[in-house]
Amino acid sequence: MSVPETQVTNDELSTRLDTSDEWIRSRTGIRSRHIASPADSVAGLGTEAAVQALKSAKVEASDVDMIILATTSPDHFMPATATQIQQNLNAKNACAFDIQAVCSGFLYALSIADQFIRTGSASNVLVIGAEIMSRMVDWSDRSTCILFGDGAGAVLLGKREQPGILSTRLYSDGAGYDMLYSDVSDAAFPRGKVVMNGRAVYSTAVEVMEESIRAALAQNELDVSDVDWLILHQANKRIIESVATRLGLPFEKVVVTIESFANTSSATIPISLALTDLKRGELVVLSSMGAGFTWGAAVLRW
Repeated sequence: MSVPETQVTNDELSTRLDTSDEWIRSRTGIRSRHIASPADSVAGLGTEAAVQALKSAKVEASDVDMIILATTSPDHFMPATATQIQQNLNAKNACAFDIQAVCSGFLYALSIADQFIRTGSASNVLVIGAEIMSRMVDWSDRSTCILFGDGAGAVLLGKREQPGILSTRLYSDGAGYDMLYSDVSDAAFPRGKVVMNGRAVYSTAVEVMEESIRAALAQNELDVSDVDWLILHQANKRIIESVATRLGLPFEKVVVTIESFANTSSATIPISLALTDLKRGELVVLSSMGAGFTWGAAVLRW
């Protein structure tokens, strides 16, 4: 994983917004977030996370077949930011492309990589979630700017006889298109600024993540009681708690990283994976929901 050096606390935000640490923490669970400097880039953050993933896996960049970057905030609309990461890594034998499914992007990218490996079209695939969301929020709007942070996470998927990814399930519903979107009507925000119907997003997220997790477990003839770790998209601590409660999963099995990183969109799940002490053989369930609406779940045997 990789995050910018600058960390902004709730107390710091309260000096320029009508808010407070208590107000933010009680509603979101967030205490601080990392914010990119002008020198930071999505490609730079993604590259650093990818280098760590390759080192951990003891795989050379030249052995990578594919690089998939999930991002809502690419450095340029063209070309794909993934190609800059490829260049940075000197991964000359890989194809590289971006995908955009907002906060569900990492799960979508993970599923795509899984299919390429299962069909024999690739052996080593880097899957990266990287975002600089701070450049897409209105820092005078306390309803949205307090929620987001910047960062990147990466995993390397390799071909094995016993697949670590048991299954993935992806969904979308365009009826929620205008519940969370980037408004490009303001020239001050060339990438668009985040606009959100918080109530609609909250209720939908809790419902669809629970449903997708149950469906993913049932697909593998598994039960909630079999789960060792639940890693949800880190959008709001109350959403995370609600999903865990509805599943009947003890909270000590639920990973929470939102306090120090806020919502890094497609990067929240890989950052959480990097920060969790996972043991071989443990059953890990991932789930997220994002704008679109898009959502999904994945079941892994670590």
